[in-house]
Amino acid sequence: MSMAESRIKLSVIKRLFAMSGNKCAFPACQVPIIESEGIVTGLICHIKARSSKGPRYDPAQPDEEKNSFENLVLLCGRHHTIVDADPQIYDARSLAEMKAIHERSAGRKETDQDAFFARLLLNQLRKPLDAGVGVTNLMIGSPGAIQGRTINLKTVRNRISITAPPGAIGANTDLSGYIQHLIKRYNEFAGSDPTRRSRFTYAAISSNIEESFGTSWRLLPINKASDVIGYLQRRISRTRQAKVNKGKGWKAFSTYEEYIAKHRK
Repeated sequence: MSMAESRIKLSVIKRLFAMSGNKCAFPACQVPIIESEGIVTGLICHIKARSSKGPRYDPAQPDEEKNSFENLVLLCGRHHTIVDADPQIYDARSLAEMKAIHERSAGRKETDQDAFFARLLLNQLRKPLDAGVGVTNLMIGSPGAIQGRTINLKTVRNRISITAPPGAIGANTDLSGYIQHLIKRYNEFAGSDPTRRSRFTYAAISSNIEESFGTSWRLLPINKASDVIGYLQRRISRTRQAKVNKGKGWKAFSTYEEYIAKHRK
């Protein structure tokens, strides 16, 4: 349903974002497309798929219409998965009607700020989960992929590399970078605490996140990003070094906006 954002015009996404009212277009859904912290939780979705392997593909649709405003809609990660899972129920006509109803109630005029949010949406990377074995790739959660409840993998490699699926935190490079920044800062502060009695393990914080949220943070849906970020920020703030820094008027970590501004230069 999605495609390489580089081929979608910024002006189209700017208008799409304004007309979305920063809300998922699915009826009664109140999930924002971009959180107040600047975290992208929504997805640019195609009503008629760009690829013949995607849901609701129309071979008669001209190429110039595939990335048009009329063929795109913004959805949260959960509803993106739902509408793609059953294209017979959520056919192109139903999605177009859903988009139109949402835009009539939530749409507004474009602002200069919308260009910034449109750029965030276009910068969001959505790669399918890919476990490679030699020259064979197993695609999971990708349009046209084989669906199964149980997947057994045999490989001569010592480890399998898993790429985060569409709509997951790990598929967003900016968000992944910021969370890794927080993990690094926590390890830096906690690892240097001279009063620590037990041996410090750098991998412990990632294990703690997995225990708290049920899986690796990279595989969590993007709408859980705020929770993961808040968890890490609280852990950092409780370290001895963070408390020392606070007493001196120094920040213990960058905000998401500060991190993005610094690394986008």
